[in-house]
Amino acid sequence: MRALLAMRGFLHWRGTAQRFDPITAGSLYPLIGAALAGLLVYAIIRTVGASDLIHDPLFAAAALLFVSVSALVVLIGTDPVRSPIGFRGFVVAVAAIVLASVSSSLSSWGATNVIWDDWGPLAVGLILLCCSEFRPGRDLAVATVGAAVVVGATSALETGAMPLLASPLTSAIISATPVLLFGIASSVFSYRMSLSLSRSIEAVAREQGRLSRRVRVRLRELIRDLGRDALSVELVPFLEGVQERGEVTEADVREARRISAVLRSVLITDMALPWLDRLQRTHPSVLVVHDPERLSEGLPQEQKVALRALLTALVSAAERDGSAAQDAGAGGAVHVRVTRAGRHHSVLVRVVSAEGEARLRHRFGTFITVMNAVFLRSSVTYSAGELRMLYAFDAPETAVGVASSLG
Repeated sequence: MRALLAMRGFLHWRGTAQRFDPITAGSLYPLIGAALAGLLVYAIIRTVGASDLIHDPLFAAAALLFVSVSALVVLIGTDPVRSPIGFRGFVVAVAAIVLASVSSSLSSWGATNVIWDDWGPLAVGLILLCCSEFRPGRDLAVATVGAAVVVGATSALETGAMPLLASPLTSAIISATPVLLFGIASSVFSYRMSLSLSRSIEAVAREQGRLSRRVRVRLRELIRDLGRDALSVELVPFLEGVQERGEVTEADVREARRISAVLRSVLITDMALPWLDRLQRTHPSVLVVHDPERLSEGLPQEQKVALRALLTALVSAAERDGSAAQDAGAGGAVHVRVTRAGRHHSVLVRVVSAEGEARLRHRFGTFITVMNAVFLRSSVTYSAGELRMLYAFDAPETAVGVASSLG
C-alpha cells in the first residue's frame, strides 16, 4: 500500500529542484556546459576512431549532427538567465540524442561484434543526467523507458546481422544499461531533491506565518504609537491654540482639514496601499507601476519576494548609474505592468539601458534566475537597448483549483 502511495505521489509530482533552489541549479550550469562539450568531443573521437568500420558516412554525420542539436537544446534550456527548459525542449533534446544513437549504429551496422562499444547509449544517459535538475522525475522516467526501449531494440536488431557473439536479448540489455542507470538516477534525484526542498520551504513558510502574525501585532502597536505622536506634535498644539483664542477662525478650519488629511495618510492610506505602490513611493523618479486591479497582491509569497528583489536591484542600479531621468515617464525608468489575460495574469518588467545584453544578463542574472524558477512560465528578451522580462502566473482561484485536483 505504501509503495502504491509513493508511486502515485511520484506520478503526480511536478516540482523540480531548479524551481525550489534556483541558485544551486544556476551554479551547475558551467558543469553542464563542460559535460555537453565533452560529450560532443567524445562522439567525434569515437566516430573518427571507428572510421574503418563505418560503411555509411551519411549516418555517421547525422549522428554527430543529432548530438550537436541535443547538446545545444540542453545548453540553452538550462541557461539560468533564460526561461527554464520546457517539456517540448526536453522532448526535442531526448529525441535528438536517441536518433544520434540509432544513426551511429546504422553507420556501422553489422561491422563489429562489440555491441557494448557503441557510444550512443552513454550519450543518451548523459543528456538525461544533465536534465535532472530541470525536469520532474516522472518526465525523466518516461524518457528513460522510451530511450531504453529504442536503444535496446536497435542493438537487438543489429545482432541478427552479425556473427552470433550474443543473443538479441543480451545485446539489448547491455546497450540499455547505461540509459537505465543514468535515467533512473536522474529520476530519483529529481523527485527526492525537489520533494525535500519543497518540504523545507513549507516548514519555513509556516515559521514565517507565525512570525508575520507577531509582526502584525507589533505593527498595530506602532500605528497606535504613531497616532499618538501625530496627535501630540500637531493636533494638541492646534487645539490648545483654539482654546486660548476662544474662537474658531477660517484659518483654524483649513488647518484642521490639513491635519485630518495628514492623519489619514499616515494611519490609513499608506498602510492600505499595495506593496508595489509603496515601493513606487519609495522610488518615485525611477519606478513606474501599472497595477490598477492590484493583481500583485494575489502573488504567492515567494513570487512577491523574487519580484521585489528584482525591482529593487533594477531601481538601485538605475539610481546609482544615473541612467534614469528625473521624470518618471522617461525611458530610463524601470517599468512594471501587472495585467490580466483570461485565467492567467502576467508581469512585464522592462528597463532601457545603454549596457549590452550580455552585461545586463550577467549583472542581474541571479535575480532573473530566481524569477524564472518561481514563475515557471517566463520570457527574457533584449531588443533595441531594452531588457524585457515577461512572467505569467495563475490567478489565485485557478491555483487553488489545481492544488485541490492534485491533492
